[in-house]
Amino acid sequence: MAVVTVAVATLAGLAAGFHVSLADEAMLYLSAIMLAALRGRGPALTASALSVAAFDFFFVPPRYTFAVADARSPLTFVMMFVVGAAMGTLISRLRRAETESRDRERDTSALLAFTRDAAAANDATSVETAVATHVRSAVGAPVSVSTPPGTEELEIEVAGELSDEQRDLVDGIRRQARLALGRLRLAADAHDAAVRARAQELRTTLLSSVSHDLRTPLAVITGMASTLRADAAEHQRDNLDTIVEEAQRLSRILTNVLAVTRVESGAAPRREWVPLEELVGAALSRLEAELMHHHVTAQVPEGLLAYVDPILVDQLLANLLENAARHTPPGTAIEVRADRDPAGAILEVRDRGPGLPAGAHDRLFEKFARDRRTQTSGVGLGLAVCRGIALAHRGEIEGLDREGGGAIFRVRFPDAGVPLELVTTPPSTAEVRA
Repeated sequence: MAVVTVAVATLAGLAAGFHVSLADEAMLYLSAIMLAALRGRGPALTASALSVAAFDFFFVPPRYTFAVADARSPLTFVMMFVVGAAMGTLISRLRRAETESRDRERDTSALLAFTRDAAAANDATSVETAVATHVRSAVGAPVSVSTPPGTEELEIEVAGELSDEQRDLVDGIRRQARLALGRLRLAADAHDAAVRARAQELRTTLLSSVSHDLRTPLAVITGMASTLRADAAEHQRDNLDTIVEEAQRLSRILTNVLAVTRVESGAAPRREWVPLEELVGAALSRLEAELMHHHVTAQVPEGLLAYVDPILVDQLLANLLENAARHTPPGTAIEVRADRDPAGAILEVRDRGPGLPAGAHDRLFEKFARDRRTQTSGVGLGLAVCRGIALAHRGEIEGLDREGGGAIFRVRFPDAGVPLELVTTPPSTAEVRA
């Protein structure tokens, strides 16, 4: 291109003869340089050098020699070469910028097309297919795409070497694919959470409804059996006692079920400042029949307050006492103690039974967990309800082995809201005997 354009400019100048001036001929050579510069900087520099030589040889006096008669001619040569080189450089930069702009536009269009397909994908396989399709279209080579299990990072293998621009495009597609996989995972998690929430709501509603509907007939059965027992013959009283005991046990199970559903449904406890001695006294009175064969003592400081839901804590204490009575031999001691530390109130139930099962301290509070060492009735909800009630109060419960034999169940109820001035007096001990 450089040689041809300079040759054409020279032939045109020679054909014009004396009808064109040196300035006109110089413009012809600049036009030739400009045309050569369209091919790049190298052709522009080549055309500039050839134009200076041809201009000097064919048109600058003395003609057909490289001698220069006019001292101003070398300046013309220099300017012609500089202008040609500058034109070649500028045009080359413009061409390169144009090429880069087209490449960026192509890559952007490819990335947008992939993003559109990835957004429409409804599973990981569809995302992988979209990645393979668009990368293959961008690089023009076979592509394999895989996602290691448990990750959202795609592995893209391309046959052959990639240019820097192609590598950047592949990286961009990989990033967008990672976002698409993350979106699918979050959508799946949200769907699963919604399904679990609906199932939990249905289960809670069903259990609550069934439990409430059963409490009334159980109360009627207990009352009628108790009435009949007063006037029944001796041989019938044992059967009526069994009916009353089993109805009462079923009533306690339903109470625990209601407590579980209330706690697991996320209902906030209705907390207030309550004297612990009242809660302990009420629980001991309610479980008089269950505790009649044990020596029970209550050690609660007078005026000791706890910021709790009295109904839930009454259920917790009843479960701990019933659990102690069920798993300890008749005649052994059961102790109820209450105290407080700077963080809140502490409630303990101590017994002298066989102690906790080895290695099962954490499993004690799971639903339906039972001590296989004893042949006792129950479904294993009591301690699970106790843990749920403690956690609902943002407290904690733990089971400990008692020195000398037996077990200790300790519950902590942290204070909340505006603390009250608590009365601290020496503890008084009260014994409850059946």
